[in-house]
Amino acid sequence: MDTSLLARHVGTSILAMLGAMTGSLANSALAGIFFDAAGLAVMSVVLPFYFLFSVIGSLVGVGGATAAAYALGRDDTAGANNAFSISVCLCMFFSLLLGLGCSPYLSDVLYIFGATEEIHAAAYEYALVYIWGGFGTALFYLPFNFLRLSGQLRLIIGLFLGMAVLNILLDLFFIQVVKLGIAGIALGTVIASILTALLGIFALLRGEAAFRFVRQWNLPLALQLMRLGSPAAANNLLTFFRLILMNRLILALAGATGLAAFSVVTALENFSLIILSGLAQGTTPFISVLTREQDTLSVRHIERNAHIIGFVLIGLMTAIISFFPTEIAALFGLAGMELTAAAEAAYIFAFSLLPSVCCYLMFFYYQAAGFTTLANVLVFSRTFLFILLPAWLLSDSYGLPGVWWSFTIASLSPLFLMLTIKPFFARRGYAGFLLQDLTAERTGKYLSFAVKADTASIISKMDELEDFCSQNSLTSKETMLVRMSMEEMLLSIKEHACMDSKAVLEGRVLLMKKFSKNTIILRIRSTGKMFNPLEYYRNLQNKDPLALQDALGIAMVLRFADEIHYKTTFGINNLMVKIQRK
Repeated sequence: MDTSLLARHVGTSILAMLGAMTGSLANSALAGIFFDAAGLAVMSVVLPFYFLFSVIGSLVGVGGATAAAYALGRDDTAGANNAFSISVCLCMFFSLLLGLGCSPYLSDVLYIFGATEEIHAAAYEYALVYIWGGFGTALFYLPFNFLRLSGQLRLIIGLFLGMAVLNILLDLFFIQVVKLGIAGIALGTVIASILTALLGIFALLRGEAAFRFVRQWNLPLALQLMRLGSPAAANNLLTFFRLILMNRLILALAGATGLAAFSVVTALENFSLIILSGLAQGTTPFISVLTREQDTLSVRHIERNAHIIGFVLIGLMTAIISFFPTEIAALFGLAGMELTAAAEAAYIFAFSLLPSVCCYLMFFYYQAAGFTTLANVLVFSRTFLFILLPAWLLSDSYGLPGVWWSFTIASLSPLFLMLTIKPFFARRGYAGFLLQDLTAERTGKYLSFAVKADTASIISKMDELEDFCSQNSLTSKETMLVRMSMEEMLLSIKEHACMDSKAVLEGRVLLMKKFSKNTIILRIRSTGKMFNPLEYYRNLQNKDPLALQDALGIAMVLRFADEIHYKTTFGINNLMVKIQRK
């Protein structure tokens, strides 16, 4: 696996999450600075609305992009366009339904969310703006996920960092110039998110790998994409219910002071998600592709690197919060008793951060690897059950500190659950915490390599490949087929698709036995332009039957291959050839 490619995707996800979360963090900070502890209490009360729109966005955005990736993997461009179109329609439909459903009962809903009489009017002003403009929050999940399919990483960074800057500027404009009060924060947020989402969708409709709107409703596809997006949506939905219940518990324990402290904890949790969700979402597309390619070695490499990066960055954040909790709480405009309560909350919350690295990477890994039910169970335990139950039990004896310690208990719960249920998966043939099927790796033999996209390097690497074939008892004809075809395919990709002189091509030859049949699997992975060398030469052969005289290896593959699969997802081109041995 090309480490630089992984680093670009992870870096893009973290920077995009920075843009998305910076706006939310700025909203809380500005509410505290301009409207004191009451402003922070309002942000805690209205925050569940943000997660409701995030449920919609993650359900159709994550699910739609995954369904589109599966379609592109089958060379089904029409299916990918259909998934994109259905995602946009469902996003707008569910957002409108949410606005219509909440508006008549908004005043009562805010009391359910934990509003007191003192902050109810301000909360109502904020919420009324947000429930009709929150469709922008749901909609920006689409460019965030779909742009990665076409590899437009810089555009994602630009869009979401730009959204953060615009959000802050509009907040200040509506608060200080237009004098809208705390509703100005809501208006600045929705305008920034709507403009970002529309620009992102406009970008998706342009360019070589553009999507197209289609007027075709496909109910099975709509249900499929919602199922694929269910773990991410479940996380946001459970967070929504958790916020409501936590608000009411904290309100009963400490009133508005407790809600202000909770707002600080929520802001810190959101800041940690810049790293955690960025890492998880940056690695997910690779895990999805590599798992289906049975490249278990690369999967372990990615997860190991992701955990190392996560522990380093989150460890630094933990240290800063632990040493400077009062200074951090003061950034939200708090003083006196509210500052003391928030500082204590931040200090205790810091202990939950390091275990959270494993949690979030596990959630997204199991979803990408096909263990959707397990992912949902772990999300439920971490996000809902094992945070609310300990908070309720500990608050009776320890008050607010007991509530803050529940975050650490919740972060550890998925690890204990996996230790408990791992033996059941082991009996079904899945190994380790990654639950990998290592049959091919243990019973088969393989050679994986990465080579610079230049002729001399490719030809030199083929000598190593030929030695591998000879050492594993391939016949001279099979050895010639493997060497010549891999060399010709790599050189063709280098010539037609690699614009960067520093590009790296990755190859893998796997010899395995499955269903009593000996099989040779050839795989090439590359970045760059979309290009399938086998399709290119097949088209040449259709025009001129003698066109493959100088490409005998490719001619042999086209003749003897049992399966040929080409797909391009998340800016990565994947070509796989399966040949059954005689």
